[in-house]
Amino acid sequence: MTITIILCCCTAKAQGTEVSNDLKEVYKSGEALFYRFNYPSKSATGEDVVLSSLLIAWMPSKPAATDSIESLHIYSHYTITADHECPSSDSNSTDRMLFGMLAKSHHALGLNPAYDFVSRCVVIAPDYEGFGVSRNLSHPYLSQELTAQQVMDGVKYGMTLYQKLVDSNRALAFKSDWRTFSYGFSQGGAVALAVHRHIEQNGLSDELHFRGSICGDGPYDLIATLRYYLQDNGTSYGTKTEHRQGMSTMPMVLPMIIKGMLDTHPDMKTHTLEDYLSKQFLDTGIMDWLANKQYSTGDISRLWYDQLQKGLDAQGRHYSPEQMAELFYSPKKNTVWAKLDRLFTPDFYAYITDADKFGTLPTEKGNVWQDIHRAMLDNSVCEGWEPQHRIQFVHSKGDMVVPYGNYLSFRDAHPDGEGELYRIDSSISSSDHSTVGTQFFLYLTTTGSYGAYFKWLDESPATGIQPIHDLVIDAFPFDDAWYDLHGRRLSGEPSTKGIYIHKGRKMIR
Repeated sequence: MTITIILCCCTAKAQGTEVSNDLKEVYKSGEALFYRFNYPSKSATGEDVVLSSLLIAWMPSKPAATDSIESLHIYSHYTITADHECPSSDSNSTDRMLFGMLAKSHHALGLNPAYDFVSRCVVIAPDYEGFGVSRNLSHPYLSQELTAQQVMDGVKYGMTLYQKLVDSNRALAFKSDWRTFSYGFSQGGAVALAVHRHIEQNGLSDELHFRGSICGDGPYDLIATLRYYLQDNGTSYGTKTEHRQGMSTMPMVLPMIIKGMLDTHPDMKTHTLEDYLSKQFLDTGIMDWLANKQYSTGDISRLWYDQLQKGLDAQGRHYSPEQMAELFYSPKKNTVWAKLDRLFTPDFYAYITDADKFGTLPTEKGNVWQDIHRAMLDNSVCEGWEPQHRIQFVHSKGDMVVPYGNYLSFRDAHPDGEGELYRIDSSISSSDHSTVGTQFFLYLTTTGSYGAYFKWLDESPATGIQPIHDLVIDAFPFDDAWYDLHGRRLSGEPSTKGIYIHKGRKMIR
């Protein structure tokens, strides 16, 4: 089998780390062999960078002559803040267990032959920039296009190195009709969708035999997420939750989002964290903890909980427990929520709570509030493209970290595709984010609904579902009117991001 996307090995270096010439075996679990490799990519600043990845390959102890790899899985990991949580880390037992089960749960246990192609797989799970060998760099959190490009660089390079094992008879070859899936949960769900978009827009669908994506509880729309934090009072989407208006139940994601926008979006270069985050919130030490890469999200929550109980008195920073209670609220031990009117600066909070400002498209560049508004809009993966392959969404209506409105934003941007081009399973749980994540990954390693998700993706046409709106542009008049992709004439220039027809040409707004 020839994989036409193979890249040539190179000798790019960064952080004193070399690009791998071969896969390094690091672990074996049942029928899964675990390898680590470093690969060349580009950083947020466009410079050469070396990133790292895990690669897992199905290899039965006594392979039959007909055994082969039937699927490639592109796995995008969820939000982490500690380096030991990244896929390639020696300390990451969670992913080892997950992929060890995946590579044997169907075929080896003889559970459901219809899903054998799922477990006869190679999984490529890149560390995002800022983790693994690039841990000394800042992580460009939710910079979707950049992360998708880096993930795909890892996929291409990992396939190159895996082919070397095949050529030396140390690994199973790919079956002629192998297929590729992209999936992930939370941040990984959004990255999986961004990878989906990247594959289609860069002409990789046929080379990868791409079938589609499984996206769980992802932040596809940062504006919708922030609006939920500001407006929901525990009653959104027909499900009762503990969330209260003006609260963030996982506060560390907000500085991560803002830092990611500052580091990667061209309009944010002249702005600083102090423009958006209050002095008291920054004084807690959050940015040092994130830069340290030693603390998990649970560790950070416990550090804040301790400050809430005892106050803060360190390095010239003095806050009493009562003052910390103005910033944080604790629903239970070792858990803190943040009050957004104290987490953000007063001016930024005033901007995002003003419906007339935050509810319209920003047009003024150089404006500190409109620039971050635009940066968050630009990192949405809901609009501005028409998917050609199926997408299985999984999202809990009770998620207080990444609200269900993220899926609704995608649905509203693609109203004609629901049920055939994409579908939603909101029945997996009505629980909060971490509980749903556990269930999501348990489904991955069973023959239950998750196997059916893969099967549904695989049943799409071999070249992917054709675009819903396959229109002949010449049929549109060359006038000054704007048309949507249904051919409907709009009342004026569109204000919503998307693809339109204007003067006989496709225009991206």
